[in-house]
Amino acid sequence: MKRFLCILLIIATVLFLSACQGNFGSVNLKDPVQIPEDGVISKSTVAQIKNENTIAVFVGKSGDLRYEWTVFGSDIAQAREINLGVQISKTAEGNIQVTLRQVHAFGFSATLAIYLDEQWDAQSATAYAGNNAFTAVSITGSECTILNLNLDGTVDTFVIHPDPIPQDQTPTHSTEPSVPEASVDSTTAPTKPKEETVPTTAPTEPETETVPMTVATEPEETTEPTKPKETQGKDQYLTDPIPEGKPKPVEPEDQDVDKGKTYTCTFSIECSTILNNLDQLDPDKLEKVPSGGTILAKTTVSFYEGESVFNVLQRVCKEKGIHLESSWTPIYNSAYIEGIHNLYEFDCGALSGWMYRVNGWYPNYGCSRYQLQDGDVVEWRYTCDLGNDVGGKNLF
Repeated sequence: MKRFLCILLIIATVLFLSACQGNFGSVNLKDPVQIPEDGVISKSTVAQIKNENTIAVFVGKSGDLRYEWTVFGSDIAQAREINLGVQISKTAEGNIQVTLRQVHAFGFSATLAIYLDEQWDAQSATAYAGNNAFTAVSITGSECTILNLNLDGTVDTFVIHPDPIPQDQTPTHSTEPSVPEASVDSTTAPTKPKEETVPTTAPTEPETETVPMTVATEPEETTEPTKPKETQGKDQYLTDPIPEGKPKPVEPEDQDVDKGKTYTCTFSIECSTILNNLDQLDPDKLEKVPSGGTILAKTTVSFYEGESVFNVLQRVCKEKGIHLESSWTPIYNSAYIEGIHNLYEFDCGALSGWMYRVNGWYPNYGCSRYQLQDGDVVEWRYTCDLGNDVGGKNLF
């Protein structure tokens, strides 16, 4: 009888543990999850990410190099076991070779971030499977280079090459902050926009975008301070001297838009730095972070001669249905970009906000003063470290 009762007790215990397996097997997804030695993430954990519709971070090491996977619950259609184990090595040429342990496709896209033990002198990179380029790689990080790319597991081995920087696009860093775009100085960055100065929608006609509404009224109230203090070689809008070879600002009131001349440029918007700093992100903004950090992939857009970066940003965001919020900053004679895609300054730490780069250079003046030229490449990037993590080191 005792033996029979003992067997019943064992069976009851097994059944109880089986019934509670979901609870015992659940993972705390609020903190980074350590990837096990075999790299396998269970189906139940993947289902938990999907059901909680959260963003989960998995951390692993390959030799001395750390890597992170960011998995978005909203991208998971069907939960399945996956292997996030990665082998990372350097080639003789100094490139990065990556081999995934995953045998089959994930069934969704995830973001892999590789933390190098060095700084690459590059602004972007490309992943190659054999001789074929298959995906772009964004570069972030201030202390070291972080390579960020989206993968679905269909390519198991690839090599990441840094993209060359054309000589005429080599960034020239300045001590003048890229305000008002960088969103880092509370004395110049209003935490709440003034409603009357925010362009709520992108005008459909370019000529109405050219001169922001509030420019003409405010400065004329005083007659004396037309010239500011000319200390340290700054101009009247506190801009340091423009580096040699870089375009000088064109004031919004001096822009002359010619609708008879149409050109093209490339626009993109991304926030991949947030994926490397999820612990700093406002929890309420977690669902606003897009998969892979890409808000707008590289897109060729048309513009009229004389239009500014801000003019085109307004129009692109309106056409693509991307949220944009800005305010006018008279002291810099430019629009100030407060939020894009509902991601605002300070949402991912005290040093976070939006910056723009044109042809590899972060201008030291506002986007309303940057007049576009045919073929320009414009990138809007979210920084979590005053620009240091997006290639703007020593910019501030």
